[in-house]
Amino acid sequence: MPLKILLFNGPKIHERADKLEMENRILRLGIASLAGYLLENEVEVIVADPVTQSTPEINKLLETFQPDLVGLHAYTSEIHAAAETAQWIKSISAPVKIIIGGPHASAIPERTLEEFPIFDFVAAGEGEQTLLELVQEQNLRSIRGLTYRNDYEIKSNAPREPIANIDTLPLPPWEMFNLDKYRGADLMGGFGRKSSLLELPVEGARGCPFGCIFCYRTLGKKIRFKSASRIVDEVERNVNKFGANKIHFIEGTFAVNKAIAREMCLELIKRNLHKKMTWSTGGRVDILDEKLLELMKKSGCKYIGIGVESGDQAMLNRIGKGINIEQIKQTFAICKKVGITTEAEFILGHPFETKETIQKTINLSCSLPTKYATFAILVPFPGTQIAEMAKENIGGLKILTHNWRVYGKQIGNSLELKQLPHEKLLEYQALAYRKFYLRPSHIKALVSRLNKERIWYGVKNILGIR
Repeated sequence: MPLKILLFNGPKIHERADKLEMENRILRLGIASLAGYLLENEVEVIVADPVTQSTPEINKLLETFQPDLVGLHAYTSEIHAAAETAQWIKSISAPVKIIIGGPHASAIPERTLEEFPIFDFVAAGEGEQTLLELVQEQNLRSIRGLTYRNDYEIKSNAPREPIANIDTLPLPPWEMFNLDKYRGADLMGGFGRKSSLLELPVEGARGCPFGCIFCYRTLGKKIRFKSASRIVDEVERNVNKFGANKIHFIEGTFAVNKAIAREMCLELIKRNLHKKMTWSTGGRVDILDEKLLELMKKSGCKYIGIGVESGDQAMLNRIGKGINIEQIKQTFAICKKVGITTEAEFILGHPFETKETIQKTINLSCSLPTKYATFAILVPFPGTQIAEMAKENIGGLKILTHNWRVYGKQIGNSLELKQLPHEKLLEYQALAYRKFYLRPSHIKALVSRLNKERIWYGVKNILGIR
């Protein structure tokens, strides 16, 4: 008989160290996808959500449902919170087993079990089939993608082959979540939110074929696509069944397959979905062109986040971004022309970074016709080339701590450079935000992104008031 499983929509987080990162109130598509896959295979599964449910409510859920297995997902900065959540779960139901997935555990599965004995298993990478086989109580040694404890040893099985046809994955069962509690929330989470907004994430592809040295590709380097009709079916279901009026396509490389992207846009228009919702995504300047952007706009696209990373061409080459300054300027200009709001995403503290290259980044950000910009500080995430370079102090990189709690992209507490110490990087980050947002044309955009925590952080750090 298959085991009963309880999935958590992220760990219970009391306080994030990084006040500028996205807010806690997000729907995790990976958890929803796992739930849908298990349901399709007749596994008894429910979802607990620390974002919308109180501690007593989840306690009662654990006591009444009595799961055999609990699944958690965590980013690097959340892994300690996931371990604390696991401790809480086992205090209510000691026999339950805990499986952890997500980018952090996938990158360093054995180390994760070593550091956090409370976890029993790691599902590395794509988790649907791994989790199903575990729930069906198959032999642990035969389950690809699984890391587990065997007596006093930690064992990692062979990697799991990615699902070849991701069109076969079931639609995420959003009815398992309290969606009303997510109205008014989106990834940015500022005061500019509208209470009627319901944004649901949609996955159009898995994997990333690009070579940025600061990214860990949890779902592999080979990209797999859903068909345009499958994508639009999901959008239509989200709009008509769940009342979504905003869709976010989660892949940061939208339109790698331009034929699918065009067909998707045309199908959104054909079904009149562009009149019922707007959508956003992430993209690259070497992929997006004017004709495609015009079609995206017509089909309801309102916002694109674009990874620029640096304003220095030599730096872009060094970090494996594969784009040039002219492409950056041209793409942002086209987005402005067709009426799509953009956000330029930069990183400070690259290997071999100098105050001159950072100044080029700040100058480029202020020259682009973009409404928003973010200035992250480089993080040596496990599994990335950057992390390996930092171990060897290549490019001046130096890891400051392995306290995963502070591995947030904005606070910059995990890494510094020999030539640009931590405090200096924070100073340049504050300068970048001041230069970009404290312009008359951008004050309104700044206010739309603020919340109480970000205001206090900005007063103390970005504005330099102590």
